[in-house]
Formats: sequence, C-alpha cells, structure tokens
Amino acid sequence: MENIQMEDMKEMIRREVQSIGALKERVAFKEMIEGVFLALYEKNMEMYRSLEARVMDDLAYNMNRYRIRTGLVEKAYWDASHHLMTAVCEEDTKPAQYTMADIRSALAAEGKFRLGAVFFEGDVVELAGMLKRNISWSGVLQGEKAYPVTVCLEPGSRYLNKMEQLYHLFMKNGIPWKTINAPYLFKMLDVVLTALPEEPADGEAAAGFEADFGEYSTKIRYDRIPVWNVWHLLLESVGFPVACGDHENYEHIISIRDYGAEHAYLAEDKAGIRSVRQSGDRLMVTGQIVNAKKWDIYMIRSGQDRRIDSYTYPVMDNLRRDGFIERFQNKTGQIVRTKAELCRFIRGFGLENYIEYQECRLEDHDTGARETYSMNFFMKDEIRGRKGRQYLILHFKPVGKEEWILRDVASFITSQVQELYPEYICRGKLV
Repeated sequence: MENIQMEDMKEMIRREVQSIGALKERVAFKEMIEGVFLALYEKNMEMYRSLEARVMDDLAYNMNRYRIRTGLVEKAYWDASHHLMTAVCEEDTKPAQYTMADIRSALAAEGKFRLGAVFFEGDVVELAGMLKRNISWSGVLQGEKAYPVTVCLEPGSRYLNKMEQLYHLFMKNGIPWKTINAPYLFKMLDVVLTALPEEPADGEAAAGFEADFGEYSTKIRYDRIPVWNVWHLLLESVGFPVACGDHENYEHIISIRDYGAEHAYLAEDKAGIRSVRQSGDRLMVTGQIVNAKKWDIYMIRSGQDRRIDSYTYPVMDNLRRDGFIERFQNKTGQIVRTKAELCRFIRGFGLENYIEYQECRLEDHDTGARETYSMNFFMKDEIRGRKGRQYLILHFKPVGKEEWILRDVASFITSQVQELYPEYICRGKLV
C-alpha cells in the first residue's frame, strides 16, 4: 500500500514538473520538492508506521511469542544439539539403569515398577478402550538371561505433569495460558512390571524388556522421545538485588545474553514471584527473595526448522494467525458470539490439513461415545457445576492421512473452544 501511494505521489509530481514551462522555475520546483516535500512525506510515513506498531503492541502482547511446539522422534535419531527442540523428560535420552534389587524394592513398596515407556500410534478412542480393559501382558525382562514377567500399561503421567507444571509457570509469570497442541504426550504409556521371578540375583542389572501386546502390538512403538521447544536453564543473578519502593520486594537482574533476546522466558521460584519482565538481553524478576541466587528459568525457543531437519512424526504447535482483529479482541475481551466468528477462530489455527470444521450444535445430553478429551485437564472449574449445562458439539470432517491423530487435533481445538464457552461442556466429533 505504501509503495502504491509513493508511486502515485511521484506521478503527480512529474505531471506538475511537466506543466512548468520556464527551465529555472522547473529546477527550483524540483529542488524544493526533493528537499522539503518528499522528505516531509517520508518522515510522516515513518511516524505512521511507528504509531501503527505501537498500537499493535499496546493492543496485546504477541500471542505467538509463547508458541509451544511438540513432536516425537525416534531415539536412534535423537539430536541433543538441536537448535530448537529438546526432550520433554530428560531421562528419556539416557539408557535406563536399574538392578533387580531396585525392582524388588519398588514392588515391595508400591506393588509395581516402571520399566520404561512406549508410544501408542493409534486412535484415541481405541487407546481409551484398551486402558479401560486393564489388560496384563506377558513379557520378557532381559538380564543375564531372559526372565518371563507380567506387565501392564498405564498413562505416562510424567509427560502430563510437565504440561501442568508449564501451565502453573504461565500463571506465576502473569502470561495468559494457551492450550498446548500436544497429542503425543497423551499417547505415551508406561510399561509397568507387577511381578518378578525369584531367580534373578539382586545385583544383576536389567538390560531391557519386551512384551507381547496382542492385537495392539502393531501400534506399540518402542524408543520414542517426546520433544518440545521448552528448555530448562539454571541462571544466576547479576549483581545485587535492588530494593523496590514498597520495601518488601526486590528486583533481580538475570542475563540471557548467551541464549538470545528473541526467545520468551519464564521464571520459577517457590518463594513467590511478583512480576517478570524482559528488557533486551536481561530478565528483571521482582519478588520477596532477598539474596542473589540461581534461578530456574524456562526458555521457550523461537525459530524455524532448518532444511536438514527431519521428523518422523508431524510437529504440532498452538500457533494462531496474529493480526489486528485477534489482538483487538484479546485487548477488549470481546466474546465470540456468532457461528461465523467461531468458525474464523477455529480456522485461525491453520489445521485444515488434518480436519475441517463443519458446524456446531447444542445438545441437552452428550449423545454417542466420547471422541475427544481435554488437553487442559489440569484446569478445574471450581465455580460452575456440570449439572444443567448444555453440550456444545463441534463437528469436524477428517482430511489428513494420519487418521490415528485426527481426534487428537479435534481435542486440541475443542479444548480451546471450551475456554471461550465455559457455560457449555464442549465435545468434538468426526463426521
């Protein structure tokens, strides 16, 4: 638009120059236009752009600055030096080391021992049905020789706990929460040992396990590592804390120069944090912590995939199209009231390659089997009761070839819509 306006302005000036007959007057006019008018026009446009940027920044924080990406990689292709992604649970990247004595001790105390984790590459409805059956499977624990054992599968709570921890970090730092599009974390399963033969000696090291999962064997994947762009850092304060004017809080300065100011940062401290703000390559943390210390900082890395990056599974994120309308609605707290606005909101996630939103319907009862789940399971509505609330059913058309993940994508969108309409119970359905 600016280029078009500038070209129109130049064309108007050329016509004016051509209309001046006297050569000296033409030269004087051109010098006056070049030295005064165009410079003033360019300065005015620069100030307009600056004002526009300030308005956009004032409307709302950049909603995509805290963009969370999640993925899944095979352990054989794990790259600890990756510029963007890191393991959700660091222990997944290291070989398991435990002895038969460790197993026996856990069995005596808790009645079970976690051997490791597997990934279920199947539909969420099928996964829920399998877990509901609570099946025990025959397996083999590898030590100095193979020992027959009995195992079962349980939801991988370690990964879901990481999601909940991140949510509380957002709350502590005063950042609005956005649902994480994390389908892989909900399909990680712990392989749990429930009994161990007497034969293995206590000092014998366990070297791995295998199990026959029957009809589900074709969908169980070993050695998968969930990854995301949230990095845990341990950083020290720079200098001494500065007392605030209220004589209760102190401001601590933390340098992030070595990691980059383009990333987003969250701080955690059990003593309580009043505010966290970023200025260039420094974080200013205000709280009642008196002495300089090391801080648990969580960096949400931004950036694009490189050409050499390759992922076995699609990388998912909670990115939304960022524009004036979105920021204005966030600033004013404008509620999505019409079906057209709801459709625009859903399509703003750009997930049409997986599912396409069709329509929504209000029902007095939840009809049919449940197809979606809440990705904000840790957010409890302590004010509204479920009794008497209608169901808002979102209908989606399957599009993507990865059929086993489509209901997870629908679950992400439904969880986001649930935050828009707390007066309803939201459900998603593939049609």
